[in-house]
Amino acid sequence: MSAAAVQSRLASLRVAQDPLPPLKPPHPSSIVRELLEKNDTEHDIYFGKEHFHNHFPHTLLSQFGLGAPESRLKKEWEIESFNPIPKKQSTEISDENWKDYIGVDKFYPNYLEFFKKQISKNGATNTVLTYALDPTALPSFVSGAVHPLIHTGFGVEFGVNDVVAEGLAEMCVHSPSFAPVVDSELYSKPATGKKTPLTIANELHDDKIFEKVVTFKDFPKSEPLLKSKPACDAIKNYVMQWKIDETPEGFAKAYSELFEITTHFTFSSAFPPPHIANNPKFKGKPLRPLLDFFLM
Repeated sequence: MSAAAVQSRLASLRVAQDPLPPLKPPHPSSIVRELLEKNDTEHDIYFGKEHFHNHFPHTLLSQFGLGAPESRLKKEWEIESFNPIPKKQSTEISDENWKDYIGVDKFYPNYLEFFKKQISKNGATNTVLTYALDPTALPSFVSGAVHPLIHTGFGVEFGVNDVVAEGLAEMCVHSPSFAPVVDSELYSKPATGKKTPLTIANELHDDKIFEKVVTFKDFPKSEPLLKSKPACDAIKNYVMQWKIDETPEGFAKAYSELFEITTHFTFSSAFPPPHIANNPKFKGKPLRPLLDFFLM
């Protein structure tokens, strides 16, 4: 894609208008599809002993969407780190038992095969809606720093069914760590307020319930919060105060509000952490802003 084409696509984002118009990504090229297929058949969804996530489809599709040349796309394959895909387990995943092995990482190839079959039979959109929004699986879909949702989203946005299947399989090999704040039954009820996310964020900032729940030394920082019942109950209460009109215009407005609040979070918190700011070797030196990966 040429620079002019990239500029044209970016110009189509009329961010001052509400709601935001859709931005349609380009159809993946043959080299992109070839590399995605190799990743799908050869690599695990995790890499390294620490169980970091396989970001290759995210990176490749992002670079392609921004107009990177083929040489750079091929280079990405060379510089990424991968684990080989695990050996398939003897138990076949089916609609009867698909919830039985959630959180068991060695079942990744089994789940991958299962979701490919479901997508082939029912289409990507219906498969995502059926399984990702299931109350049992939804907490896993947003666990792991939201990587299953991100991975699935890349597949849906660029129309690559194998990537969608990978994201759903990734969901199933994640433990539902975010279950304390993902309450499908509660969130299915009518909203209790009409506040915007920005208003809610300001109230969260001043809420004493969250004081000292998380410190800079905690990693991951979500863990102590998810272990605090008062904090989790407060979060669910705040979620219920955000009213979304279930219409195309209402959903578009909600997307715009989320874009706004995440931008505020990312850039207003881009200060050097204490272990850098208080380090004597940096005294008197200008410190550049540091964007938080988890907010970005």
